[in-house]
Amino acid sequence: MVASAHPTPPPAPSWLERFLIRRREYRHPHAWLAFRMIAGAWNVILGILLLAYGYYGLALIPLAGSALIFWTASWIWIKVHGG
Repeated sequence: MVASAHPTPPPAPSWLERFLIRRREYRHPHAWLAFRMIAGAWNVILGILLLAYGYYGLALIPLAGSALIFWTASWIWIKVHGG
């Protein structure tokens, strides 16, 4: 296979990726992944506590936030480890 004389640059990150993942998170991805997992677990616990006390509408906010946090953490993991 012949290498191209004009290598293509990597695709630019999407708007959502630029919004959710900061540049500093690519420098130390494992530390930021640990932080995101702790924050996501805290949001899940908070959401479950709110559900237990009957605040169903209010419980959706931390539960949706934790889903977003875990999804972004998996996105960073895939980017760093090559999918």
